[in-house]
Amino acid sequence: MKQNTTEITNSIPLSNSSVSRRIDEMVEDVEKQLIAHLQVKQFALQLDKSTLRDNEALLLAYVRFNNEGPKEEVLFARSLTTDTKGETIFNEVATYFKENNIPLKNIIVCAADGAPSMTGGYKVGFSRVSQILSKARNRLDIVKRGDLRLSLTSIEPNIKKLVEKHQPPGSH
Repeated sequence: MKQNTTEITNSIPLSNSSVSRRIDEMVEDVEKQLIAHLQVKQFALQLDKSTLRDNEALLLAYVRFNNEGPKEEVLFARSLTTDTKGETIFNEVATYFKENNIPLKNIIVCAADGAPSMTGGYKVGFSRVSQILSKARNRLDIVKRGDLRLSLTSIEPNIKKLVEKHQPPGSH
């Protein structure tokens, strides 16, 4: 039995609360997928500070990473409630990363726009990110961990898949 398209459309609840809830669920799902990628992949972080009406400062964070090709996504938009100093900006980013279990060591490049407040924020606040990254690189133990290329990546090879790929057919 085929139903009339109008009947099907009319049977879908489209109240304001239903639509809002579905949009919120989609946003949450997309954010979870993005966070899952950032938890295990290296990425570039771009920060931009904007001023809204009423002199409210907004921090926008964008990420670029490779997932079956280059991707660029908005990570978050947060109000800066106190000031726009480098330490405040760093704390906002660090808090978001901590809340979502994203390791700071996954940041391979961190950049800010050319505005004077952001340039200062980059130099002051994100010098801490640079310190964290350099400490992580200095802890590499190439002798214990093997090949340098494997030591520089956080991606674990799928050994089972590699073994199966190289087995002759019928030898399973």
